[in-house]
Amino acid sequence: MFRSVFPRLAATAFCLSAALVLAGCSLPKIPPPNKRYYNITAARPESLPANPRQCVLKVRPLDISPGFEDTEFVYRLSDAEFESDYYNLFLVPPAWGITGQTRSWLRDSGLFSSVMEEGTIVNADLALEGAVTSLYGNFVNRAAPKAVMEIQFFLLENRIENYPVLFQKTYRREVPFSFSGKDASELVAAMNKGLTEILTELEEDLRAVDPASKITGNKLRSNTPGPAATLGSAAGNALFPLMKTISR
Repeated sequence: MFRSVFPRLAATAFCLSAALVLAGCSLPKIPPPNKRYYNITAARPESLPANPRQCVLKVRPLDISPGFEDTEFVYRLSDAEFESDYYNLFLVPPAWGITGQTRSWLRDSGLFSSVMEEGTIVNADLALEGAVTSLYGNFVNRAAPKAVMEIQFFLLENRIENYPVLFQKTYRREVPFSFSGKDASELVAAMNKGLTEILTELEEDLRAVDPASKITGNKLRSNTPGPAATLGSAAGNALFPLMKTISR
């Protein structure tokens, strides 16, 4: 979408260069288009203190559907056509960025005594898994584009070998935005709004679930160091194959 203007610029530059060669003039140096990098973020209105009486949560790295795992932005142009953008990119792979935002959001929610990363030796009572199943700009209707984001979350009990699922839900947002055509900043702002809304709803759902009461026997694990548990990939098993046509 955004990069579609660059072939026209290249064609114009070629014609100009050819004309100058025929005229016997030296060629001008035309700089290539610059890449632009963006962060995906969620703006939390307030941070609440951790509750030491609650359980420990471990947030595992989110999975992501193959069509959206690269840093290049993806645009949907029709029901069957998608396009990736070489010049507008996420600063880090989107699954990493959304995982970090989810972990920070829940750490500041006050729902848990601690929110840990995968790989820590601290034993966790609960584990949160997830999968980003949609992440793109929808330009099927060029006059009314939307930022589309869909994430599945699974809350697992981490101290039982079969890791029973305590809560699961799919969250989807389609956020309209105004497209100036200059860059991808409006799309990114809409994506950030969508992620903020998704994490707000996830927090509300987890408060209603009361994760501590769901744990078998209602006995929380102490925070003593020990071998990190190996979690099953509930999110991976839940993903359906994603067939996307990316036109480069």
